[in-house]
Amino acid sequence: MRTTYERLEQMETRITKDEFERPKGIGSDIPHFVLDYPPKDELQVRIYLKNMLKRTKINIKEVNLFEFLLSFFDEDELEELYEISEEEGLRGLDDVFGTLLNENNKITQHFMNETREADIIFITGVGTAHPFLRSSKLLKAISSKGYKKPIVLFYPGEFTGLRLKLFGILDYEDDYQLSRIS
Repeated sequence: MRTTYERLEQMETRITKDEFERPKGIGSDIPHFVLDYPPKDELQVRIYLKNMLKRTKINIKEVNLFEFLLSFFDEDELEELYEISEEEGLRGLDDVFGTLLNENNKITQHFMNETREADIIFITGVGTAHPFLRSSKLLKAISSKGYKKPIVLFYPGEFTGLRLKLFGILDYEDDYQLSRIS
């Protein structure tokens, strides 16, 4: 079995090929990929991606799901979120984020605007955004709008080929059409 580092290298090699940005044939309708890895390798993945993004000539946009989620709030609202978390805990925050997430068009449009210029999108921060924003829910929402850009989801957990299992224990991510990239 290959190490996470070897799989990251293989992924980097694969995305540098022209056909990756312009997929053809079966599976090209929704070119969404996943690189799953053991959660203990999170720091290794972050460092690798940071360095890769510096050296690549490909126009890649990294979307950290947690930062993406927070981008919907201004500074005063973030302070309110902090107070809610102190007073009501995760349930209070879940209510606030749930209201925002139920406005699928707002999130979808914001994502598409943020990534409009990119050739490839990397989605990171999946574990940090949990349980407020699920990667599969976002992917379903953007693909329903006809979004066809290649996306690589960096997933701290397991991908069985059919299901995502966050941190190797939370087995309730929605089913979604993904292909393993390496």
